[in-house]
Parts: sequence; C-alpha cells; structure tokens
Amino acid sequence: MAIHPDPALHCLLVTLCSLKPRLFPLLPFLLWTLLSCDLRGAAQGPGEWTPWGSWSRCSSSCGRGVSVRRRQCVRLPGEELCWGDSHEYRVCQLPDCPPGTTPFRDLQCSLYNGHPVLDTQKTYQWVPFHGAPNVCDLNCLAEGHAFYHSFGRVLDGTPCTPGTQGLCVAGRCLSAGCDGILGSGTLEDRCGLCGGANDSCLFVQRVFRDAGDCPILTHHQRLRNTVERGVPLTSLAPGSQGSC
Repeated sequence: MAIHPDPALHCLLVTLCSLKPRLFPLLPFLLWTLLSCDLRGAAQGPGEWTPWGSWSRCSSSCGRGVSVRRRQCVRLPGEELCWGDSHEYRVCQLPDCPPGTTPFRDLQCSLYNGHPVLDTQKTYQWVPFHGAPNVCDLNCLAEGHAFYHSFGRVLDGTPCTPGTQGLCVAGRCLSAGCDGILGSGTLEDRCGLCGGANDSCLFVQRVFRDAGDCPILTHHQRLRNTVERGVPLTSLAPGSQGSC
C-alpha cells in the first residue's frame, strides 16, 4: 500500500534533509518528534506578524507625500491569515514645492502625451479630470475634446482632490489621524493628547466678578483661558459687582 505523507510533513522533511551534515546525527530524534505530533491539529488560529520594517522614503520630492512600512505574516500549516494589515502608510512633509512646480497628478497625465491610446493611432495632450467617480484613478481629459480616459490608479501620495488633505493610497482616498497614519482615524482628545481618553488633564472652574476694567460675563458667555497645553481654565459666571 502506498503511503502519501501530509504535504506539510513532506515540506518539513525536505527542509531537514537540506541541513548541514553535522546535524545528521539528530535526524532520527527529529523525525520521531515530528511523526509523533499531529501537525495539522497543533496549529490553530491566526499566524503571527513579523516586526514592522523601516519606513520607506517619501513618495514626493517636495510638499506632502506618503511613506510605507511592511511586515510579513508567518503561518504554520493549518493556521489562518494574520489579523490586520501588512502595509502601513504615514504622511511625510517635506519643504514646500517651489512656485510653478507641476502638480503631481498633472505630471502623471502628461506622461501619456503623444502616445497612442484607445486602440487608435491618435495622440492627445492630457490634463487631469476631476469629475470622475473614483478620485484615486488617473482620470485625464483630452485637451480640446469632450472625453476623458482612466489610466488606472494614481501613484501613492497623490492628493485626492486639489486643496484637500486626503491622499490616495492603493487606490483609496485616506486622511491622516493625529498620529500621522493614513486611515487610522485617531483623534486628539479634549486634553490635546493624540488618541487620549480625556483623562490626562485637570479642569479648573473659577468664578470672576466685574470690578472696574474686568469684563462682564453673562450667562451666554464663556471665558476660556489656557495656562499650558492640557490644563484649560474654564470660567462661567453671571455679570455681577465684586472683585476679579
């Protein structure tokens, strides 16, 4: 009767056979250990991520762009995919571009100038078209004509639309959280702490009364003074006579 070993076990055996000769005396023990274990039943749940790699260079040579870092999912036979993303993007801010610099999207459209498209030999001059549904596609309008063409995705770091903070990453328009990570959704709390829980600052209430040059506060007004970041002093008071 032919024996068909489990593919995972076969892979491990091939790996063992590739070991250096000085490890050969250990092979019987290792083989006994492997054969006595249920390889398929031992590995359950998701795999594990490797540590994040280093951040890449900024996608832009000036102004705003994105940098990316990556990690790998390590899985044993029978394990599921790792939870989470394998890529992470953050905003990188370089010195402003000089006046007259061609916008990034315009530059990408211009790369197709003079090249035949649409299965014809005709060539066109292309400029960005911002009326298409997907803002992270490279939609370019043929100058002097009433049509546009989509050349696929824009490059990572391209602004979604002019004058906005969103940047295109892998075909999606993402905004950065206060942590600088695109798509994280992290916000500052009332204490000014990024990702905080409103529990890192001291709120002090004082009552001030009108006296001479002191301003009169009505019940519709609020005086908010900040001694230092994260320690706001909020004063609520009706206008009345007294000293400040």
